[in-house]
Amino acid sequence: MAIISFTNYKRGQTTGCMSAVMRYTMQDKKTEFEGQQLVTGINCQPESVYADFMTTKRLYHKTDGVLFYHMVQSFPKGEAVDPVTAHAAALKLAEYYEGYEVLVCTHTDREHIHSHFLINSVNFDTGRKLHIAKEQLQELRQRNDMVCKEFSLPVFQPREQKQKTKTMTIGEYHTAARGQSKKLQLMNIINDCMRHASNREEFIALMEIEGYKVRWEKSRKNITYTTPSGWQCRDRLLFGDKYLKENME
Repeated sequence: MAIISFTNYKRGQTTGCMSAVMRYTMQDKKTEFEGQQLVTGINCQPESVYADFMTTKRLYHKTDGVLFYHMVQSFPKGEAVDPVTAHAAALKLAEYYEGYEVLVCTHTDREHIHSHFLINSVNFDTGRKLHIAKEQLQELRQRNDMVCKEFSLPVFQPREQKQKTKTMTIGEYHTAARGQSKKLQLMNIINDCMRHASNREEFIALMEIEGYKVRWEKSRKNITYTTPSGWQCRDRLLFGDKYLKENME
């Protein structure tokens, strides 16, 4: 059940935002497994990945527009996935981006193993800009299934649509009961992202890396967070005034 998701960073983000995302995804505490760091650069070096990306952009005079792409290969909680094998599979999948610089970081700090791909938007060989349309996404997902089979990892299986019932199921009851823990998890992620962000733009980008959407606008009184599961929470419902919009700013 490996799933890939895709984001392009073009909404006015600065190169500082790209640097922050790189530092965040490469953190030792997130990528460590049995004494090794699951971080690999393809056509680039992790130690100099920001400089490598920017050198290619400047070489072809393409420093504007889409800065980079972010892709995640994620395995569900509860699956017996070996992080080293997952990292190897991620590197195999990254071969799709031939001629592009790709930073691959496999994270082991969550309940589900997942790999982040940061892809330079400019091909270092040809100078061609990377464009991902629906056709390429479909091709990527098919290739992802093939790679997972090759490495004996779970392959995505669409779930059958369940009929809605008017009564609360046991699962829904326990989900409601875990509301407080969901807030704590959100707060922990906010804290982590705040430590690595120097401004609002970088904070939102780092939260997106974790799969959280952030609605933080001047015209709105509150910051609203949306979790990967779709659960929404406003800043005033979190524990502590430090999370209020005026204090975050």
